[in-house]
Amino acid sequence: MCFFGESMRVLLVHNRYQQRGGEDAVVDAEACMLARRGVEVRRFDADNDAIHGALAKIRISLNQFSGSEDIRHRIASALDEFRPDVVHVHNWFPSISASIFRQCKAAGFPVVHTIHNYRLLCAGATLFRDGKVCEDCIGSTFRTPGILHGCYRDSAIGTAAATAGMLAHWAAGTWRHSVDRFIALTEFSRNKLIEGGIAANKISTKPNFVEPDPGSGPGDGGYFLYAGRLTEEKGVRVLLDCWRNAPGLPPLWIAGDGPLCEEVKNAGSETSNVRWLGMKTSEEVGSLMKHAKATLCPSLWYEGMPRVVIESLAVATPVIASRIGGYPEMIVDGESGALFAPGNARALLDRIRELEEESAWQSMRSHARLRFLAEYTGEKNFSVLLNIYRTAMHPGDSAFPIPVSPGTCVP
Repeated sequence: MCFFGESMRVLLVHNRYQQRGGEDAVVDAEACMLARRGVEVRRFDADNDAIHGALAKIRISLNQFSGSEDIRHRIASALDEFRPDVVHVHNWFPSISASIFRQCKAAGFPVVHTIHNYRLLCAGATLFRDGKVCEDCIGSTFRTPGILHGCYRDSAIGTAAATAGMLAHWAAGTWRHSVDRFIALTEFSRNKLIEGGIAANKISTKPNFVEPDPGSGPGDGGYFLYAGRLTEEKGVRVLLDCWRNAPGLPPLWIAGDGPLCEEVKNAGSETSNVRWLGMKTSEEVGSLMKHAKATLCPSLWYEGMPRVVIESLAVATPVIASRIGGYPEMIVDGESGALFAPGNARALLDRIRELEEESAWQSMRSHARLRFLAEYTGEKNFSVLLNIYRTAMHPGDSAFPIPVSPGTCVP
């Protein structure tokens, strides 16, 4: 364990996604944020690249309770060699499995778990089905609705296997006894997790962040920007419907790729003020944001905490988002951005026209920037995270100091 004058060691655990997304970026940013401030970080990463075909998916789902022998051996080696002060787990599904929590706890290491989605409550991890929010499995003893609808990869068998593994962990007390602190990204998600059975006194709230600070942009591009996956739950069709019915609106620029790519391309060819930009690097998206009138987040589901919102606030670009999930916590309506009824293209159009008539953009830009500086900087995040680590390491001793000296980030 670490004592005064010694470097703190954190084992950062993450199962990467097959298509890199915001969660992967958050974990990378957190590792660097800690290392910049003297914490010695070791990464334990896994991926899903070897999971191909229905049988492989079912096999990995059945393996959720005990984990694979290879992963258990690698974790044991990492713990023995690195001797971390805290094991911080982000995504563990499916290759690592939730057995990592019991393994680390049994070996005597404090465990912190950041919950980025709703997998503990929902086989699909999204609480979203058939184009709308779905909470059918919250409070359901056997979560049969999810199985009947095949919510995990559209497979009833795969969903049944994954659900059985998850319910086994609930029954065995994994979430009660093997995790010292949970991290929720918003108060909204924290309350959902409490509703689903996680003890309220074990969940801290810590948002995502952006570092280094990209600085303010000029907001002089005259266009609205959507940047992200082109999927149903992201509300992309709401944007398309809005702009199709309002040819006089300023241009809508869409950056990203996904299942709705062809619909977006067609809209771009049919509607003069819609432009599809294709996939863009994070640097390119950042530049586009700096010049945009506003960033659009029309989600239909309870998103975790989209980095795109924080990135937009950081460059002083207001955010127009659905009034759903954690968005109302991130965006002060009428100040740093605007909110509208989820799924309602007409409500979005009315909100945009209202803001255009008021010429509110410049005032909102300054408020957006101040919101970022107050809530979402690396320095602020480091302070909150370090306090969570302290609580996990020394439960009941809120005055215990956490010393930090220069350290390294080890891949």
